[in-house]
Formats: sequence, structure tokens, C-alpha cells
Amino acid sequence: MLQSYNKGDALLIKKFNNTLSTNDIIYIEFPAKDSTQPTTYFFQRLIGLPGDSIELIDKVIYINGMPIEDTITIKHNYHVKSVNAMDSLNLIKHGLTEGTAISEKNDYSFSLTNYYADSLKHLAEIELIELEMEKKGSSDLSCFPYSINYKWNMDNYGKLYIPKKDDVLNLDTLSIVFYKKLIQDHEKNSLQIKGDSIYINDELTKTYTVKRNYYFTLGDNRDNANDSRKWGFLPENFIVGKSIRVIKQTKP
Repeated sequence: MLQSYNKGDALLIKKFNNTLSTNDIIYIEFPAKDSTQPTTYFFQRLIGLPGDSIELIDKVIYINGMPIEDTITIKHNYHVKSVNAMDSLNLIKHGLTEGTAISEKNDYSFSLTNYYADSLKHLAEIELIELEMEKKGSSDLSCFPYSINYKWNMDNYGKLYIPKKDDVLNLDTLSIVFYKKLIQDHEKNSLQIKGDSIYINDELTKTYTVKRNYYFTLGDNRDNANDSRKWGFLPENFIVGKSIRVIKQTKP
């Protein structure tokens, strides 16, 4: 979230009685950890609310079928090709600090805002700059729900429904990949899958009633973030608070 905040900034976090909306920045407990790891907290941008359906198509976010516009702070990875090799002074001069060389032929990959990427196109020393994109239909098994049955990746993801409290989820051996962690870890039930049968708390069932609301978050450094595309639904009890404003700002 370094485009939105700088290291050393003091932020006002509202913990109670929050009304949450798409594009809010929230302070959360990291939900993907094991018992050997300490509890960690960080900021993410709230994208999907309970009951929403979310989809990414070529990096564009759709909520309930409608596209939403990125804030100006969002970064993506760009392929940059320079006329000559760029030394460290040139990289710093042009603000190219998040990325690396990817070939010995003056090819680089940098994390940039769309606005800054457009500004680089006018530089004489830049031969090419283009947005990096994973193809639709290519499968990234590091993405939730980690199943070969869903050919999703960080740029083309979903459509995914975000459960809300009292939803009755229909369960089968295909859909259970979305709800296994929700049922077992977040809502503290036992879960067993035996052949085509699903048992929750030792009872055969084809449905599950959700106990709390869930959310979907993305990082502002969109192509390098550890967010809901990696670990799935964010339970409401993992939201510590909502960022209201910066009360003391440091220089970037």
C-alpha cells in the first residue's frame, strides 16, 4: 500500500461502528497463517462485500457484473525495454525502484501506476512499455481455490461469490474447495469428504449455513500482492478497523 501510505505515516483507524464500502482501506489480521506463526496485521483495499460476486477480466475488476475504476494509487507490472542498459542512477532518476532486469537485452519489469507508465512512454531512452498480463484460461494453482477445475490467475479471476451471514451454501465435491477453510477454520466445524459424500460435524449434508459475513480484498500493488486471490475470503472478525485518514505524513 506504499502508493497510498508512506513508511512512518501515522494513520487514524476507526475500529467500531464502521460502514464498509468498496475501495475502503482496512486494517486486517492476516488470515492465512499456521499455529507456528505470530499474528501479523496489514492494510488491504476492500473490494468485495458480503453477498457480492467478484470477477477480474484482464485486470479489470467487476462487482456484480459492473466494472469498477481503479484508484490512481494502483500499481501493475509493466514490461519496460530501454534503448540502452539502465544503471542504478538512471533507475533512481526515473523512479524505477520496484522491479528488476528480466533479460540481458535491456528488458525490465517494474511495478508502476498507470499514470506513471504513460509518462515514461514519452522518454527518448524508453523503446517499449507495456502492461504485463496473464492470459485468460491459464491456471495459477497458487490462487484460491487452488483447483485445476478453475483456470484462474491473478489477472483473470472468478467469478466468485462472497458468502454473507445466513447464506445456505450448496455443497458438492466441486464447490467444497471454496468453502473448506470457511467451514473448518473460520467457523470451527469438523469436515470430512468421503467419496462423493460430505460430512460436517459427523453429519452427512449437502448444504451449510454461513455463520458470519465475509469480504474480498486486494493489494494496491496489484500484481505483487498477497491478498484474497491467494488466501480466499476474509472473515469479518479479522477486520481490525477502517483507515479514516493520515494524521501525520512523512515524505516518500
